[in-house]
Amino acid sequence: MNRRSLPIALLLLACTNGLFAQKPSSLGLKGGVALANQSYRITAIDLELDTKAVTGPTLSIFVEAFKLPHFSVQLDVGYAAKGSTTTTKSVTVNHLDNDRITINEGEAARSDFTYLSVVPLARYRWELEPFCPYVLLGPRVDFHLRYGTESEYPLEEQNQTILGLSMGAGLEYKIQNLGLFAELQYLPDLSPVIHEEPLLINNNMLSLCLGIRWIVSGE
Repeated sequence: MNRRSLPIALLLLACTNGLFAQKPSSLGLKGGVALANQSYRITAIDLELDTKAVTGPTLSIFVEAFKLPHFSVQLDVGYAAKGSTTTTKSVTVNHLDNDRITINEGEAARSDFTYLSVVPLARYRWELEPFCPYVLLGPRVDFHLRYGTESEYPLEEQNQTILGLSMGAGLEYKIQNLGLFAELQYLPDLSPVIHEEPLLINNNMLSLCLGIRWIVSGE
Protein backbone atom coordinates (compact mmCIF):
# COMPACT_ATOMS: atom_id res chain seq x y z
CA MET A 1 0.00 0.00 0.00
CA ASN A 2 1.42 3.40 -0.94
CA ARG A 3 1.57 6.32 1.48
CA ARG A 4 -1.10 8.34 -0.31
CA SER A 5 -3.61 5.48 -0.05
CA LEU A 6 -3.21 5.00 3.71
CA PRO A 7 -5.07 8.10 5.00
CA ILE A 8 -7.89 7.60 2.48
CA ALA A 9 -8.32 3.95 3.48
CA LEU A 10 -8.35 4.90 7.17
CA LEU A 11 -11.01 7.52 6.48
CA LEU A 12 -13.19 4.97 4.68
CA LEU A 13 -12.84 2.55 7.58
CA ALA A 14 -13.81 5.31 10.02
CA CYS A 15 -16.94 5.98 7.95
CA THR A 16 -17.67 2.25 8.00
CA ASN A 17 -17.52 2.14 11.79
CA GLY A 18 -19.80 5.17 12.00
CA LEU A 19 -22.36 3.59 9.70
CA PHE A 20 -22.40 0.32 11.65
CA ALA A 21 -23.06 2.35 14.82
CA GLN A 22 -26.32 3.73 13.39
CA LYS A 23 -29.72 2.10 13.65
CA PRO A 24 -30.15 0.32 10.29
CA SER A 25 -33.17 0.86 8.09
CA SER A 26 -32.47 -2.30 6.08
CA LEU A 27 -30.07 -5.25 5.85
CA GLY A 28 -29.42 -7.58 2.97
CA LEU A 29 -27.40 -9.97 0.87
CA LYS A 30 -26.52 -9.93 -2.83
CA GLY A 31 -24.50 -12.15 -5.10
CA GLY A 32 -23.82 -12.71 -8.75
CA VAL A 33 -21.20 -12.79 -11.45
CA ALA A 34 -18.41 -10.34 -12.20
CA LEU A 35 -16.71 -9.63 -15.53
CA ALA A 36 -13.19 -8.44 -14.69
CA ASN A 37 -10.24 -7.26 -16.74
CA GLN A 38 -6.92 -5.51 -16.23
CA SER A 39 -4.79 -3.01 -18.12
CA TYR A 40 -1.10 -3.89 -18.43
CA ARG A 41 1.14 -1.04 -19.51
CA ILE A 42 4.91 -1.04 -19.92
CA THR A 43 5.65 2.55 -18.96
CA ALA A 44 9.20 2.70 -20.33
CA ILE A 45 7.94 2.37 -23.91
CA ASP A 46 4.25 3.30 -23.29
CA LEU A 47 2.97 -0.04 -24.58
CA GLU A 48 -0.41 -1.53 -23.67
CA LEU A 49 -0.52 -5.34 -23.55
CA ASP A 50 -3.66 -7.11 -24.79
CA THR A 51 -5.74 -8.85 -22.13
CA LYS A 52 -9.02 -10.74 -22.10
CA ALA A 53 -11.71 -10.48 -19.44
CA VAL A 54 -12.43 -13.28 -16.97
CA THR A 55 -15.58 -14.11 -15.03
CA GLY A 56 -15.84 -14.86 -11.34
CA PRO A 57 -18.19 -14.71 -8.36
CA THR A 58 -19.07 -11.70 -6.26
CA LEU A 59 -20.91 -11.77 -2.93
CA SER A 60 -21.75 -8.97 -0.48
CA ILE A 61 -23.67 -8.21 2.68
CA PHE A 62 -24.95 -4.68 3.23
CA VAL A 63 -26.56 -2.37 5.77
CA GLU A 64 -28.51 0.82 5.03
CA ALA A 65 -28.83 3.82 7.39
CA PHE A 66 -29.33 7.62 7.50
CA LYS A 67 -32.53 7.14 5.52
CA LEU A 68 -34.37 10.17 4.09
CA PRO A 69 -37.38 10.25 1.70
CA HIS A 70 -35.18 9.58 -1.37
CA PHE A 71 -31.63 9.38 -0.07
CA SER A 72 -29.76 6.96 2.21
CA VAL A 73 -26.27 5.65 2.89
CA GLN A 74 -25.45 1.99 2.34
CA LEU A 75 -22.38 0.01 3.31
CA ASP A 76 -21.39 -3.04 1.24
CA VAL A 77 -18.81 -5.52 2.52
CA GLY A 78 -18.03 -8.31 0.11
CA TYR A 79 -15.83 -10.70 -1.80
CA ALA A 80 -14.70 -9.93 -5.34
CA ALA A 81 -12.71 -12.03 -7.82
CA LYS A 82 -10.74 -10.03 -10.38
CA GLY A 83 -8.01 -10.73 -12.93
CA SER A 84 -7.40 -11.24 -16.63
CA THR A 85 -6.07 -13.61 -19.27
CA THR A 86 -3.11 -12.68 -21.46
CA THR A 87 -1.12 -14.45 -24.14
CA THR A 88 1.81 -12.05 -24.01
CA LYS A 89 4.93 -13.60 -22.51
CA SER A 90 7.54 -10.91 -23.17
CA VAL A 91 8.39 -7.76 -25.10
CA THR A 92 11.72 -7.18 -26.85
CA VAL A 93 13.07 -3.78 -27.95
CA ASN A 94 15.75 -3.95 -30.65
CA HIS A 95 17.79 -0.77 -30.23
CA LEU A 96 19.95 -1.67 -33.26
CA ASP A 97 16.88 -1.64 -35.51
CA ASN A 98 15.37 1.79 -34.76
CA ASP A 99 13.98 0.59 -31.39
CA ARG A 100 11.75 -1.96 -33.11
CA ILE A 101 9.34 -3.60 -30.64
CA THR A 102 8.72 -7.35 -30.87
CA ILE A 103 5.92 -8.97 -28.86
CA ASN A 104 6.59 -12.66 -28.19
CA GLU A 105 3.29 -14.50 -27.92
CA GLY A 106 2.78 -17.57 -25.75
CA GLU A 107 -0.06 -19.72 -24.47
CA ALA A 108 -2.96 -18.03 -22.69
CA ALA A 109 -2.27 -17.57 -18.98
CA ARG A 110 -4.92 -16.57 -16.45
CA SER A 111 -4.18 -14.48 -13.35
CA ASP A 112 -6.65 -14.28 -10.45
CA PHE A 113 -6.77 -11.63 -7.72
CA THR A 114 -9.32 -11.84 -4.91
CA TYR A 115 -10.23 -8.99 -2.56
CA LEU A 116 -12.36 -8.09 0.44
CA SER A 117 -14.16 -4.90 -0.58
CA VAL A 118 -15.53 -2.24 1.77
CA VAL A 119 -17.81 0.25 -0.01
CA PRO A 120 -19.76 3.14 1.59
CA LEU A 121 -22.35 4.17 -0.99
CA ALA A 122 -24.75 7.05 -1.45
CA ARG A 123 -28.10 5.57 -2.56
CA TYR A 124 -30.76 7.65 -4.31
CA ARG A 125 -34.09 5.98 -5.03
CA TRP A 126 -37.49 6.66 -6.58
CA GLU A 127 -40.47 5.17 -4.70
CA LEU A 128 -42.80 3.86 -7.41
CA GLU A 129 -44.70 1.23 -5.44
CA PRO A 130 -44.20 -1.67 -5.65
CA PHE A 131 -41.06 -0.93 -7.69
CA CYS A 132 -38.10 1.12 -6.50
CA PRO A 133 -35.40 2.05 -9.05
CA TYR A 134 -32.20 3.45 -7.56
CA VAL A 135 -28.65 4.59 -8.30
CA LEU A 136 -25.47 4.09 -6.25
CA LEU A 137 -22.16 5.95 -6.04
CA GLY A 138 -19.29 5.82 -3.59
CA PRO A 139 -15.60 5.20 -2.87
CA ARG A 140 -14.20 1.70 -2.41
CA VAL A 141 -11.24 0.12 -0.65
CA ASP A 142 -10.13 -3.42 -1.60
CA PHE A 143 -8.00 -5.55 0.71
CA HIS A 144 -5.95 -8.22 -1.04
CA LEU A 145 -6.77 -11.82 -0.07
CA ARG A 146 -5.15 -14.11 -2.63
CA TYR A 147 -3.21 -14.11 -5.90
CA GLY A 148 -2.75 -17.00 -8.31
CA THR A 149 -1.44 -17.15 -11.86
CA GLU A 150 -0.65 -19.57 -14.66
CA SER A 151 2.01 -17.21 -15.99
CA GLU A 152 5.69 -18.13 -15.97
CA TYR A 153 6.33 -14.59 -14.73
CA PRO A 154 4.28 -14.14 -11.52
CA LEU A 155 4.16 -10.81 -9.73
CA GLU A 156 6.61 -10.73 -6.85
CA GLU A 157 4.80 -7.96 -4.96
CA GLN A 158 1.54 -6.08 -5.27
CA ASN A 159 -0.38 -3.44 -3.35
CA GLN A 160 -2.27 -4.97 -0.44
CA THR A 161 -4.82 -2.13 -0.34
CA ILE A 162 -6.37 -0.63 -3.47
CA LEU A 163 -8.65 2.39 -3.75
CA GLY A 164 -11.45 2.62 -6.28
CA LEU A 165 -14.95 3.75 -7.14
CA SER A 166 -18.28 1.93 -7.28
CA MET A 167 -21.19 3.19 -9.36
CA GLY A 168 -24.34 1.47 -10.49
CA ALA A 169 -28.09 1.18 -10.71
CA GLY A 170 -30.74 -1.30 -9.71
CA LEU A 171 -34.42 -2.11 -9.65
CA GLU A 172 -36.13 -3.39 -6.50
CA TYR A 173 -39.52 -5.02 -6.08
CA LYS A 174 -41.08 -4.70 -2.62
CA ILE A 175 -43.14 -7.38 -0.90
CA GLN A 176 -44.18 -6.11 2.55
CA ASN A 177 -40.92 -5.82 4.52
CA LEU A 178 -38.78 -7.51 1.88
CA GLY A 179 -37.20 -6.19 -1.29
CA LEU A 180 -36.00 -8.34 -4.20
CA PHE A 181 -33.65 -6.59 -6.60
CA ALA A 182 -31.31 -6.81 -9.57
CA GLU A 183 -28.25 -4.54 -9.62
CA LEU A 184 -25.54 -3.63 -12.13
CA GLN A 185 -22.30 -1.96 -10.98
CA TYR A 186 -19.11 -0.71 -12.61
CA LEU A 187 -16.02 -0.77 -10.34
CA PRO A 188 -12.88 0.95 -11.69
CA ASP A 189 -9.71 1.19 -9.57
CA LEU A 190 -8.04 4.51 -8.74
CA SER A 191 -4.78 2.99 -7.52
CA PRO A 192 -2.83 0.22 -9.28
CA VAL A 193 -2.41 -3.45 -8.46
CA ILE A 194 1.30 -2.86 -9.00
CA HIS A 195 3.39 0.06 -10.21
CA GLU A 196 6.95 -1.19 -10.22
CA GLU A 197 8.78 0.27 -13.18
CA PRO A 198 8.34 -0.55 -15.97
CA LEU A 199 5.03 -2.37 -15.27
CA LEU A 200 1.69 -0.71 -14.38
CA ILE A 201 -1.41 -2.89 -13.75
CA ASN A 202 -4.93 -1.63 -13.01
CA ASN A 203 -8.18 -3.50 -12.29
CA ASN A 204 -11.66 -2.78 -13.56
CA MET A 205 -14.81 -4.83 -13.07
CA LEU A 206 -18.49 -5.02 -14.05
CA SER A 207 -20.85 -6.95 -11.77
CA LEU A 208 -24.43 -8.16 -12.11
CA CYS A 209 -26.11 -9.25 -8.88
CA LEU A 210 -29.44 -10.44 -7.52
CA GLY A 211 -30.26 -9.69 -3.92
CA ILE A 212 -32.72 -9.57 -1.05
CA ARG A 213 -33.26 -6.68 1.36
CA TRP A 214 -34.92 -6.96 4.77
CA ILE A 215 -36.57 -3.65 5.59
CA VAL A 216 -36.14 -3.00 9.31
CA SER A 217 -37.56 0.52 9.66
CA GLY A 218 -38.13 3.82 7.89
CA GLU A 219 -40.58 2.65 5.24
